Amino acid sequence: MIDLYYWPTPNGHKMRLRREELAEAGAKLIYGSIPGGFGKGYQFKPKYRGYSPNNKMPAIVDHAPADGGEPISVFESGAILLY
Repeated sequence: MIDLYYWPTPNGHKMRLRREELAEAGAKLIYGSIPGGFGKGYQFKPKYRGYSPNNKMPAIVDHAPADGGEPISVFESGAILLY
């Protein structure tokens, strides 16, 4: 399960579009979209800063990485697209 933390901005939309592209290509990813209250300071809460230390969105948390290890957080839209 991959949680996507986003807000409807251009970078947030990139992540949602990429998820749809992967699904159309047959990728079997399970995503949960979590729209944050970024207009209300959600990005400064300690929990979110654990996912994205620079307080920006989007961010993802992969709860079942390929290596079977601990959950992995990835932030910044370019890094997420590569992941």
